Amino acid sequence: MLGVLGSFGMGFMSKSHCGDLLPCRAGIAWGGKPFKLSFCIHSLVLEGEESGSSSKPFVIVNTVSKSKQTELGDWTQEDSRWSFREVLTMEVSPDEEVSISACCHQQLDLLVAAFSLAARSVGEVCVPVASVLPQLQVEDRDIEGVVYVTPNIGFDLLKDGVKTGRVYLAFETKHPVRSALPADRTSAASQRLKADNVSCCG
Repeated sequence: MLGVLGSFGMGFMSKSHCGDLLPCRAGIAWGGKPFKLSFCIHSLVLEGEESGSSSKPFVIVNTVSKSKQTELGDWTQEDSRWSFREVLTMEVSPDEEVSISACCHQQLDLLVAAFSLAARSVGEVCVPVASVLPQLQVEDRDIEGVVYVTPNIGFDLLKDGVKTGRVYLAFETKHPVRSALPADRTSAASQRLKADNVSCCG
């Protein structure tokens, strides 16, 4: 079992911005050689009134320099969760923090017509890249070659200090990466990832 990371805020630079922004932003990168990291978004579980929302959610991954988002999720009745099975590849540095946020489109229904409003943030989590690196494991995929991957990890999504859901994803890269951070900081980040209560989704 891996550990859940703490909460964070995020900035939006995507084609479909969330209108209900929180004050925090993705962490600033101070160095380290950039490399391509794939975020394999598997599924999303929302709690409370959000779980019964008729509006399909999507997931945004926001780095210091760029933002990408998934397509709208598909509801899976058996698992009671939103399914994505989508990969977003971003360039990151070993010492930066990446924000992952779930958003839902808002709609105003006036009986005679419905209007789409700006999307709103449902919840988010901040993932230090340094905490992911020690979890990468070698996997030989024949034609694709050697890929470094993590297990599927569940991260709690928070909004205003309240848990609003959980997003499940894995990380992949084709490049062996060694963190540019000092060993004590890398170790601390790794321990943080392992220490808390995270579930893995099959």
